[in-house]
Amino acid sequence: MADFIGTHHGKLDQKGRVSVPALFRASLKAKSATGNTASDAPSPVFLLPSRKFACIEGRTEQAFDAMSHELAKLAEFSEEHHDLATALYSEVHRLVADKEGRLVIPAELMAHAGLEPDTAVTFMGIGNTFEIWDVDAAARRKAEARERSAALRFTSPGVSR
Repeated sequence: MADFIGTHHGKLDQKGRVSVPALFRASLKAKSATGNTASDAPSPVFLLPSRKFACIEGRTEQAFDAMSHELAKLAEFSEEHHDLATALYSEVHRLVADKEGRLVIPAELMAHAGLEPDTAVTFMGIGNTFEIWDVDAAARRKAEARERSAALRFTSPGVSR
């Protein structure tokens, strides 16, 4: 099953904190490296700038590890490996939510996504990742995705009109 589904709304406070949607927190906990879902130990989330859009990508520990394993398949001293490793590892933030389920979004990620403190944000589930967007930008992206899907006559995986 997809880890992150749905669209959820939140608000950044003056300190750049935002509450992670409860469904997303549950997925993060279920996919933590410890695998101990009964534990009250906080589950990390890996946040990084999207390579395609002006938003922030969020990944579980397992999803981040899987991405790292794919990178490890490249020749370690190749330019491709170094470029991808630099782009990935130098910009990722491993964060843990506080007791209220809030994350402090780093300033550089907020700038990448065009987010400001004390503004609304949209969380969009994208299967094994989620994205944090400016509200208006998220609405535009969803409309664009629906339009492109319709143009491709795509309704759901394995099903065409």
